[in-house]
Amino acid sequence: MATTDGATETLGTILDRAETDQKTARAVNVTDRANAETVSNYLSKHGVDLHVEQTDSQRPTDALLLESDGQFLAGSPLGRVARYANASAGDRQPDDSLPAVVTQLDDTRFDSYDKRRMVLASRIVEFRAWNHRDGELHAGFQQLSKVNLQKNVYRNLSTVPLDVHVYGEADWDRPDDLDIHVHANDSEEVSRHWWVVYDGNGRDEDKATLLAQEVGDNEFFGYWTYDPVVADRVIDRLEAVR
Repeated sequence: MATTDGATETLGTILDRAETDQKTARAVNVTDRANAETVSNYLSKHGVDLHVEQTDSQRPTDALLLESDGQFLAGSPLGRVARYANASAGDRQPDDSLPAVVTQLDDTRFDSYDKRRMVLASRIVEFRAWNHRDGELHAGFQQLSKVNLQKNVYRNLSTVPLDVHVYGEADWDRPDDLDIHVHANDSEEVSRHWWVVYDGNGRDEDKATLLAQEVGDNEFFGYWTYDPVVADRVIDRLEAVR
């Protein structure tokens, strides 16, 4: 795919041209200030401001509401989102449930995610692919050896009718018990970016993308989106870096 000025589109230019929404969040009738602070720190990395409010009725308590341009998007218990924000990525399975507010943070940028947060964000796209159990999932690990850190998740994904593709620098050999496609590439474009893209098996409404660039030691800038055009653009680019 080419850009409008004739230059070749890369993962970096796709990220730079991302269009994102302005979202805000409200924590209503908070009883645990620590939870509110944890969630505020988490949302700030997505460029989402948290407003703490009290209602006259004091009901409901500890509710977190996400809005975009004044339109309600999702609600979750504040404590549940705080636990998610504090959670260790560990070996979470792709079918682990996610708070509704977290799943609606698509089309928003994050400015400073560490690797733990990136793994948790990746689960959103992996979870969608796991649920639909068809089509293709493409994941960029920067270095292929990092697949070992998520081996249980990707072994589970490979047990359903998904075509799973992983990309990264050539420092790893696929074990026989992992049924995935491996694409070794030592270019800077691959080693600087982290992505997980689900193609929805051609269904636009099911496509999802997480795309980020490493901008510092254990620091990533990027976004995730359900925009099918972005998924198609990233997958088109990946055909060139295989």
